[in-house]
Amino acid sequence: PKKLRTVLKKFGVSKMSEVVDYTEVPYLQEILNYLPIDSADEEDIINYIQNITNLIAVNYKYGQYQFAYFGLHLLYMTYIYCTAWKIGQIEPERYKDAIVFARPYNGREHDFKIEDPDSIFEYSLIPEKDIGKLFKIIELDNSQISMVGDLVDTRNDMAHASGKFEILNEESFDAKVSNIISSMNFIDRCMVRLIRKWYGQVLISFCKGEYEGYDDPKDFIIEQMIQTFKLSTNELIVCNEMSVSSLVTTHRGYEAKLKAFKRAVTAYCQEMGYV
Repeated sequence: PKKLRTVLKKFGVSKMSEVVDYTEVPYLQEILNYLPIDSADEEDIINYIQNITNLIAVNYKYGQYQFAYFGLHLLYMTYIYCTAWKIGQIEPERYKDAIVFARPYNGREHDFKIEDPDSIFEYSLIPEKDIGKLFKIIELDNSQISMVGDLVDTRNDMAHASGKFEILNEESFDAKVSNIISSMNFIDRCMVRLIRKWYGQVLISFCKGEYEGYDDPKDFIIEQMIQTFKLSTNELIVCNEMSVSSLVTTHRGYEAKLKAFKRAVTAYCQEMGYV
């Protein structure tokens, strides 16, 4: 509960916590750990997450479980969009080959810049069930790629004015949301290899002085890794757990800088309560 309150305060929802206890919402902590920690950009991902989190918590508190589920699915799709964007940043050539399939909704062709999107939310211009095809790049198995579409279908089926609700209690809410958590977990595990690849490249670039104006690794961690690259808590932990020994072996001249950066990442994770 204390960790969740810390995370939610970072998302700017501390005031509403006086009315709503966010720690009572199952899976909310887990889902927030998959989302960007503090993305500082014009698309304002953090404010979007804050507003959805408010929606989830209020609806769950008052027993409106289906509407709380809709909010969690919005967070899930935000995670899907962030992951697609990161794949494009780490594996640009494979990404360009994979997006050949991408076609926008009718009438949105003018807004469609999926090869080099300005915002993660540009992925919302693609039919949601198609985005999972990108995850072949990270070797997500076909059953889990299909799960992305299945979860979209589940949400869509409940969004029609059918005159009834399908999620009426905590038990059915838990059952539905556990499928979202499972999907995010599978995708995140497949992303570990790419995150490690990216982190290794970033470390060497930092040591070479390719990022001007950064003497303190902590400033670099916050501004370049967390804000610019939109790292999640889980992804930052992957970076923290990654050994730099192989990088030291191939870049002996940077041994001191690599080890100092490693210590800085660990110190930051400890300071924020992630480890």
